[in-house]
Parts: sequence; C-alpha cells; structure tokens
Amino acid sequence: MGKITKDTASLQPSWVDSMWKSLQNGRTRAPLLERKERYLLVAKARWFFLGIVAIYGACAGLGYTFSDYGWFLTNAQGVGMLLGLLVILTYNAIYYFHNEHMAEVAWGDHLQVVLDYLCVTLLIYLSGGGASWFWPVYILVTFEAAILIKSRMQVIFLGLFAGGCYGLVLAGSFFNFLPYVEMPFIDSALHHHGFFLVLMCFWVTLLNAISAVVSSYLMTVLRRGHQQVQETESRLKEFIEDANDLIFSVKPNGQFLYVNQAWARVLGYEREDLSVLNLETIVDADMRSKCMAEIEKAAMGQKVDPLEGRLLTRKGEGVDVEGTISCSFQNDQDGAVWVICRDITARKKAQDQLYFMAHHDQLTGLPNRLFFADRLHQAQVLAKRLKSQCGILYLDLDRFKIINDTLGHAVGDLLLKEVGKRLRDCVREVDTVARIGGDEFAVVLVDLSHVSDAEQIAGKILKALAKPVQAAEHELFITISIGISLYPKHDDNSESLLKKADSAMYQAKAQGRNNYQIYDPAMDLDTERRMSLETGMRRALQRDEFRILYQPKVDVVSNEITALEALIRWEHPEMGTLPPSDFIALAEETGLIIPIGDWVIRRACSDNSRWQAQGLPKVRVAVNLSGYQLQKKDFVESVVGLLEETGLEGKYLEFEIAETVIMQNPEFAVSVLVRLRDQGIHISIDDFGTGYSSLAHLKRFSVNTLKIDRTFVRDIVENSTDAAITSAIISMGNSLNLKVIAEGVETEGQFAMLKDKHCDEMQGYLFSKPVPVGDVAALLRAGLADRPDKGSDG
Repeated sequence: MGKITKDTASLQPSWVDSMWKSLQNGRTRAPLLERKERYLLVAKARWFFLGIVAIYGACAGLGYTFSDYGWFLTNAQGVGMLLGLLVILTYNAIYYFHNEHMAEVAWGDHLQVVLDYLCVTLLIYLSGGGASWFWPVYILVTFEAAILIKSRMQVIFLGLFAGGCYGLVLAGSFFNFLPYVEMPFIDSALHHHGFFLVLMCFWVTLLNAISAVVSSYLMTVLRRGHQQVQETESRLKEFIEDANDLIFSVKPNGQFLYVNQAWARVLGYEREDLSVLNLETIVDADMRSKCMAEIEKAAMGQKVDPLEGRLLTRKGEGVDVEGTISCSFQNDQDGAVWVICRDITARKKAQDQLYFMAHHDQLTGLPNRLFFADRLHQAQVLAKRLKSQCGILYLDLDRFKIINDTLGHAVGDLLLKEVGKRLRDCVREVDTVARIGGDEFAVVLVDLSHVSDAEQIAGKILKALAKPVQAAEHELFITISIGISLYPKHDDNSESLLKKADSAMYQAKAQGRNNYQIYDPAMDLDTERRMSLETGMRRALQRDEFRILYQPKVDVVSNEITALEALIRWEHPEMGTLPPSDFIALAEETGLIIPIGDWVIRRACSDNSRWQAQGLPKVRVAVNLSGYQLQKKDFVESVVGLLEETGLEGKYLEFEIAETVIMQNPEFAVSVLVRLRDQGIHISIDDFGTGYSSLAHLKRFSVNTLKIDRTFVRDIVENSTDAAITSAIISMGNSLNLKVIAEGVETEGQFAMLKDKHCDEMQGYLFSKPVPVGDVAALLRAGLADRPDKGSDG
C-alpha cells in the first residue's frame, strides 16, 4: 500500500488537525495567526486571574465583615472597583471572542497592555495607593507585554509607563490633588511621607523594569525556539505536501485525516471529498481485505511488512503502488495511521513490456524459446502431479527459405504470422504454441493420456496448414514437418525433450516432409560410438589427450581483450579432434566431468598465472562450469585450493555457468555463487536466453555478466525475433547493472547491430579463432583480437 518514513511516523494526531487546517486554508499570514493565538492565550490567562482575584476579594471581604474592622469600603471605592472590573471584563471579552478581528488592528497589542496598566493603577489607588498590596500585578502585566510584544525596548518602555502611572498615584496623594483612600492596617501618614513614597515609586519602577528586561529576554528565547520548531514543521509540511509520493493518513476505521497534493492529483479526488471517502472505497477489491488487516495491525502497534497493491482513481482506473504502513499514537488515544505509497504504474508497465519482449516473439506475438521452456516445465510438473503425460511438437516449415528468398521477408513474415494463427487454432487453450526461431515452431501439449492424443493434434495441424495461405498478392502452399516427444516416456529433462522432438522432426523431413514422427531412441547417437567415447574418455586424462584453446572476449568500445575463454578439445587417437559438444554430455552422464573440469580449471589458472609472471596484460581466464561441478559439496573449497596452488588471484578467474544449470536449483546455486563472488571470482550466466530465469531470479544471483546465447546472435541481422530477444536481454542486463556479452559474433553486421544495442563485450570468429596456449602471449601483446571475416567459435 504505502511507505512511511521515520520522521513522518512520529507525527501526532493533534498535529494532523493543525496541518490539515493550514493546508486547507492555504498560505495564511504567519504573523496574523501568531497574534491571534497570543491574544487568545492572554485573554484566557486574564480570565483565570480575574477569577482568582474575585475569589480572593470575596474571601477577604467576608473576612473583614466578621472581623473587628467590619465592612470598610466606601461607596466611591466600590463603584470605582466595579467600574474598573467592568472595563477589564469588556475589553477582555472583545479580545477573547473577536481575537481574529483584533489581531488585524496594528495597535491591538499595546492597547490591551496599556488598558491593563491603567486598570491596575486604578485598583491600586482604590486599594490604598502607596500602601496598597496590589502593585505586584504590574509585574504580571509586564510579563503579558513581553508575551504580546516582540520588541524588547517597547516592553521596557511600557514597564516604565507602569512605573510612571504608579508614581502619579503616589504624587497625587502626597500633593493632595488626589484624595487618598483609607484602608485597614495602613497608617494614613504614609501618604504624606515623601521618602517612603519615593522609595516605593523607585522600588516598583525598578522591579517592573527588571521584569520587563527578564521577561522580554525569556520570551525572545522562547520565540526563537518556537520559530525554529515552526520552521521545521513548516518545512516538513511542505515536504509532505509537495512530495511526489502519495502520502495520506487515516483513522483505524479507514476514515481519512489528511492527503497530500500527489494523492489528490493521481487519484483525481478533491480534498472536500475526504469527508465521504473511506480507505476501503479506493483500494482494489482483490487487495481490500488484506489492506484493512494491515491497517488494523499498524493501529495495534504491530510491524507491517512492505506491500504492493492497487488504488482506484475517481474514474475507477487502477494505480499500482508500493510502500509500507505505520501508526503514531498520542495519550493512549486511537492512533493515526500514516501511509506513504509510490506510484509504480509506469514501472509495472515497463516491466510487463520488458517481460513480454523477453518472452514473446515480436513478429507473431507467440511465446519465444524462453517462455516456451517455462511452459514446458509447468506442463511437466502438472503431468507429474496428475500422473499423466505431456508432449512436445517440434515443427519446421518445409522449404520456407525458398519463399523468403524469392518473395522477400515481408511475405515471409506474413506467412509466419498466418502459421502462428493456425497453430493456435489447432490446440487447446491450455497448450502453448511458441516460435522458436526462424521458421521453427514448438507446441507444449498438456495432460495427455495416450500418445494418440499428440498424434491427433499433429494430424489436425497438418490438415490446417495444407490449406493455401494468402500473403499479400501471393497464394502460397506450404507443408510442415513435425517431431513428437513425450514426458516422461522419452525423457524428464526439458532440453532433452526438445532435442528429441527436434531429432524426430528431422526424421520426418527424411521421410519426405509433410508428416509427423514420434521420437525413437534409434534417432540418438549410435550406441557403439558412445561406448567408444566413454571408454576412451576414462584414459584421456592419463594419456594427456585433452587440450585447451583460448578465445578472447573483446570490449566493444576499446576493442581490448578483457578475458580469455578456455575451450577444451579432445585429441582422440582414432576420431581426431573432438569439440566439447561430442563428449561433455557423456562426461556428465558418467561422472567424468568432475576430474575433467578440475583439470581445465587447474590448467587455465596455471596458464594465466604464467602469463602474468611474463609481464603480459592481466586478463581473466573464463572456464565453463557443469551443473555437476556446481553441485559438488566441496566445489568452492577445491577452487580456492586450486587458486592457492597456482598463485592466481580470484579476480582473474571467471566461471561461465549455463542459465539452465542455475535454474535447476536456484536456492543452492545462489548460495554457491555468493561464496564464489566472495573470493573475487567473476561469474557469468552462459547461454542466456535459453532458460527461464526472470527479473526476480536475476536480482538474487550473484553474477557479473550475462552471455547471450549464440543461437540468438547467429541470425540477429536477418531474424527480427532474435534481434528483439537480444535487445531485451541487453536492456535487462543494463537495468540490473550487469555486463552483457554476445558469443558467436562472426560478421560485421552482427557486430554493428550488437554495438548499436549497447552490448558491452563480444566473442567470436570476427575477433579471433580459439588459439593454442603457445599463441596466447602474442595475442595479449598485440592487445587487439584478430578479426577474420567468418567462422564459428568453439
């Protein structure tokens, strides 16, 4: 739903109300608002003081009445005191009930202070003049002046004004132009005692002046601190209000307390709508119950994990968001739940587009090889659970190259689109039709009971494609060859099933095309040849029959060699030089891949260490890893031992691991890759694009490089699907800050297209053939890879 920051989480509900009001009213004049608040504060304090004075006066009058003195106030005193109190009540009521209007009066501050001083002076005169006990109230009024007025000098002058008023009362009594008032406990002679009156006048004036200085200083400090708090609060308000994230606060029942501008803008609501809105009304129905449950958890003070969900705009459109929820509490009251959520609609859309590009053929809109592999895996899981079968149909258009070359790619593309459409019409919704590349298609058939089910669909496809195709101005007649393999009858490995279906498809072509064939083991490698290879492989290490060739990887921008890939060859005494494709799969089946793999790593590290000792440029040496090696329990320890044995630093060793190998057991693979990365070893995902890893998986893998499979590079110039897949892989790698290398680069056209798509590195015959160990030194000294016109790397 949303995300709450640490600072925002501490905001209290009472602050929500004040912020909401200030944001509703716009940019209110800060000085006017402050004066209004001060007037209200002083008026309340004056009410309180008047109440205390009234209680005290009543108690004192009652005491005098029953004392020896009796009731002593004259009518004139009583009338004067009542008039003074009436004046105070009148202007205090005005300042209390009309504080906003009075705050707009420029002299409103000084007026009430002067009125207070005059009323206090009147009450001092009526309560004994120079002998009155009421004079300390001057100090309270002075403190009031410090609260109302910021200028220190003005507060001091007003304090001196109070001293002047007091002095006039004393002077009036002394010079007899003001009749003094008789009061109990007071000697009337004091009113004519000049020295006493002078001392009192100076004492009251001095204390009032000191009070003015001290109180104004204290208020200055308080105002400064208050201003800093207000400025901080104002900045926080502006930050929240102007933030691009959607920030809002609700009560635990979902009632809205506050929303910022981004929330209102994105969802299309006015703030006036909040009174009738509830959080449940703007949360997508699929997420509503979970969202309210998380709100309830936050209101109870429990931790809420980050959420992703969808909010609904005023028009009912969905807005994808992510974030977290938090709650603030105050005085054991219900908390205010705060939500900060980020609009990820554009990101979601981009991810969906990237996913579609990476998993679909751009021409036909059909799933591509990557998506096909994922659907095949799901079909296998379902078949295993239901104890049924699933099948693969591998299809190849007969003589499509002739049509493409004679009528042009535009007509060929129209034909491929029509073939894709007809294939979809021939299968069930649960089945998957994919374009593997060029004129090759594949179909995953789910939940088959018998092999005849697959044969029936294959016959239906042959019949559908027998009808002529209208492509532009041309009426075309096409045939198709189909190979069938079944899980688990023929194999339980996805790649093997696909290969066996491919073998069956070539058998269909050998049978005259336009038919289907079911896989038969006889279509595989001859058993005798396999046995011969296995027997010879067990002695090959002892007889030193294996050789390593090195092929450089070249930086696209600098054209410098960044690494050398170690490519094993078997110098078979009878069959000649064998590429790894002829014996590695067999080595994996027999378990010989472990000692062979260790030999390759040791030899590659030793060669690289020797080259560095000769002063040659330091580059990585890349070794291909088998899944069997990766799953070996002490594999990381054995690699560390080989590095120590050869004296090579880990950063100069690179492992290339096939994407399908990693995805066989992602959790285990991640743990091993992390440990290898900790040793400084460079990790590359080999043959990327042939497996089914997703963005989520790639984020977890501790890899440095994605290596685009040669099958995508081979036809990248002519094949829009391969070009689109390659572009998607490069974009995916760049978005994850991974290097991307393309293997099998053989032509300038491939090089130019890959460079234009910002591929980081390349490898292939365009730069250099695989070279023997003895030729590597010259290659490194030259600093640039050779670039013959054509070839095929090993």
